[in-house]
Order: sequence, then C-alpha cells, then structure tokens
Amino acid sequence: MPRIVPYIALFLVAAGLALFPNSSAARQTDPQREPGQQEAPSGLGAQVLLTNSGFGLGGYLRRLLRDDQTATLEISLSAAEDEREVSFFDRFGDRDVPNKRTYLLEIPIHIGLERRLFRPFIEDNFRPYFHIAGGPVLGWNYPYFRDENGNDTFDDGERTFGVISGMFRGRLVPGLGLSVSIGANFGELEGVTQGVRLGFRMNVYNEDIELLEPAVKAPDNVLTTPFIMFHFGRQRQ
Repeated sequence: MPRIVPYIALFLVAAGLALFPNSSAARQTDPQREPGQQEAPSGLGAQVLLTNSGFGLGGYLRRLLRDDQTATLEISLSAAEDEREVSFFDRFGDRDVPNKRTYLLEIPIHIGLERRLFRPFIEDNFRPYFHIAGGPVLGWNYPYFRDENGNDTFDDGERTFGVISGMFRGRLVPGLGLSVSIGANFGELEGVTQGVRLGFRMNVYNEDIELLEPAVKAPDNVLTTPFIMFHFGRQRQ
C-alpha cells in the first residue's frame, strides 16, 4: 500500500484541478457574489498520515494570522522504514524482515505557515493552499534483534523483537524536520471541515540511523519520504 503513494498523489492533484473550472464559472455567473470570505480564527483536529513506510496519526492546531495566512502547530507519530524492507510471515503469524537492523518511530513537532491560494476565483468550500512547516523531531530507535556477538548482523539463534516488545530497549535520537506540501480544505469556513495534503518530508537526526544491516546499506542521518495527509476537525470563532 505505501508504495502507491505517488500514484494516489497524482490522482488527487488531477481531481483538484478538475474542480477549478467549475468553481470559477460559478463566480462568473453570479456577479453579485461577494469575494471569498475570511476563515474562522482558530481550529483543531486530527490527521491520518500515509508515507512510504506506512500509516501514522497526529493532531493539529491552527490560528488565522491575516487574510489567507494561517499559523499551524502539528504533532504526529509514524514509523520509518527503508524502502527495501520486505516482511514475510510464517504459518504461525511470526514476522521476518530480512536484513533489518532497527525500528524507528518518528514524532515531529512542527510549526508551520499555511497560505491559501486563488481565493478570489474559487468557491469557499474548496480552499487550496500551500504549506511549509519545520521544527524538532524526536526519533525512538530500538533493535529488531538481540545482537549477541555484536556484529550488527542477524545470525541463527538470535532473538528478534516485535514492534512492541522491543520498544523498551530503545533510545531517543533528536533531530530537525522540514515539510513542504500543497493541499485543500473542504467544507464551510466555520464548523466541521476536512481536507487532504500532498507533500514531501525530510528529517535530519544528530546521529546516523541503522534501519538495515550495515552490509546492506550504510547508516544515514537523513530520512525523506513523500506523504499524503488526510485531516479533519473544526473551525471556530
């Protein structure tokens, strides 16, 4: 599923562009209609994130700064994996990921700026925007297996840990993150709203992360991924 992110992104962009002519025509046929109105001053809600590594969850707060510009505060939790990781399951449901070295959970805490686009030309119930955000990211890095002989390679007889069972053997790895995206909000300017965002995220940690065994891929401190984010919440005065 995560590997189809680019194709879903292209589809959603095409669908959004297809709405522009209809919205513009509606404004042209109603010359008495007032220009796009201002959104409610504040809002909050939840997010569902889809990246090349899987799913994530988060939440957000937003505050209108001036016409078309909104400040955001977002926090999310998702796992990071290398694109070459492939999971296999035996008949008992046990999971095996060849060449995997560690797990990584990422918690970005980002402050951002959202800029609404094309407000005079598009109906207010479809509000495209550009979004840029950045801030600290907390990585929780923990082992996939118990490395008995310290050779950084999984050997026969060594115990593997699950996503949950190995979590308490981890350590905190701080870093900084940046995301750039485009999206659209749907719904009324005040009350229940929802939307979708397509973008690219980069996290830079203060030390290298070994997602795979060193013989397969060298450790790196820069992790990147495209993402699709679905968000829903409430705008209020």
